[in-house]
Amino acid sequence: MLQKSYSEGVGAGFPLTQNIRYQLAKTRVDDLFIKWLTLPQTQKLVHQLIKDVREGKQNNLITQPNAFFTNKMTMSGMSQSALLSSPNKKSQGPSTPPRADSFHEIKQRIPDDLSQSLTQSQIIQKKLHVEEVQNYDLVPQFYFPTQEINLQLQQEQNKIIYEIFGKAEQIDASHFEQITTNLCGLCKYLTRILMTAVEGTGNKISKTAFIKYWNQQLAQKEPKQRCFHILKKPKNDFIQFDDFKPFMKILLEQHPGLEFLQATPEFQERYADTVIHRIFFHLCRKDNNKITWRDFKSSNLFDILDILGKEDDINKIRQYFSYEHFYVIYCKFWELDGDHDFHISKEDFSLVKLSIEYLIRFLRRFRSQIDQKMSYEDFIYFILCEEDKTTIQSIEYWFKIIDLDDNGIITGFEMDYFYEELKQRMDYLNHEPILFHDFVCQMVDLLHPENDILFKLSHFKQNLTVCGVFFNFLTNLNKLIAYENRDPFQVRNDIVDHPDFTDWDRFAYQEYVRLAMEEENQEQGEVFEGDNIWDNEDSKQ
Repeated sequence: MLQKSYSEGVGAGFPLTQNIRYQLAKTRVDDLFIKWLTLPQTQKLVHQLIKDVREGKQNNLITQPNAFFTNKMTMSGMSQSALLSSPNKKSQGPSTPPRADSFHEIKQRIPDDLSQSLTQSQIIQKKLHVEEVQNYDLVPQFYFPTQEINLQLQQEQNKIIYEIFGKAEQIDASHFEQITTNLCGLCKYLTRILMTAVEGTGNKISKTAFIKYWNQQLAQKEPKQRCFHILKKPKNDFIQFDDFKPFMKILLEQHPGLEFLQATPEFQERYADTVIHRIFFHLCRKDNNKITWRDFKSSNLFDILDILGKEDDINKIRQYFSYEHFYVIYCKFWELDGDHDFHISKEDFSLVKLSIEYLIRFLRRFRSQIDQKMSYEDFIYFILCEEDKTTIQSIEYWFKIIDLDDNGIITGFEMDYFYEELKQRMDYLNHEPILFHDFVCQMVDLLHPENDILFKLSHFKQNLTVCGVFFNFLTNLNKLIAYENRDPFQVRNDIVDHPDFTDWDRFAYQEYVRLAMEEENQEQGEVFEGDNIWDNEDSKQ
């Protein structure tokens, strides 16, 4: 209807000036024209044109209008003469425009092998396109994909470099640490890694080599990008597991909170592996041993590294680097590894009351080189997912285990498959059984699926706090019973005492206290009987 009104208003005898679209367009063009006139470049151009006219000089902007614009005006029915003629004068015939190139002249400037295959209109269009591209080259660059160069910031950076190096051509790592922290904005434990990237060695570094590396690699990057660039190999655009090992070696040598480990190299290696695996657990979402810039940028690892360089108590850095968390993980693995071959078998894992069918399903995902065995790396991923089912990583982990047919949906049949084995164990322990129907109704009320008993991964990600109840009911009887018998006042007190703790932080804290008291009592010849949530229920009967 609008299109019909427009055609009638323009083509059915109505003047063009009465059309509303024309009025709006004219107003906009006038505004843009006035804005263009106020620009300094425009005023300079106008003054130059006036000067040329007064001196009788010929200007190309007047005598040779843009070919692309001329062609458009010709196609629209307006001639060049009509455009250049004065509106106050009656039509006195077209003024003589500059002579256009003839078709023969245009064709002579095109290679023979190409001109033979082109028609007259195609050649003219090609000429117009070339002229158009040439005009585009006159437009200055207005977008810079990298960070714009701040001259004042660059001067301050150069000042820092020359103040630290002074008159010396080379400095050692202790002096270069100021470059790492003050100039690059990085953790001080990355000093030797940066020196190695520049010079190939971590002993001394020359001013010339660093300035060249700084200008080419780091000057235009933000601190987080510099950290990612230094950690990865130069040929890669991602960080691999081995890329963290030089950093962990330096950390174990220099951090005051890890000095006590220097007498036990075997535990240094286990601690370093545990920290790196925890980093990859949280950052490497694709589980392909590669941390991309996108993964690194969206994580908090750079902030944690910054805190690591300022905090002497390693246990206050709960994410990734806490020694207490490593101690809990290693001790739990050692307790389950009955023959201490550093691999956990199904027989060893029977100490924890988990579904046998779940174990069969779980063993298919192990990275251990030994078939049907869980390595220490596998156990790190397992315990992080087992003790904190509120993270995206753990939800994806458990969802793949329960989803037996890998169709992206957990159905009532799959839930019942795990429930049957759990029900048998509850009957064996004389525990009051939990009805499957009641549990399903409760989960439907909490997760709100579109179709009853059809749970998708998105339902769990939208309700992180209740995911633990769902997965514990199907896989872990210990946690299910603890949830049924929980003290709400104790839960509230735990949250009040440590409001910034995650479920994993609370578990690690409680387990570390238990293990420390147990070790202390063993030294005194006493037996400590604490609450171990991983205990076998059979032993309690």
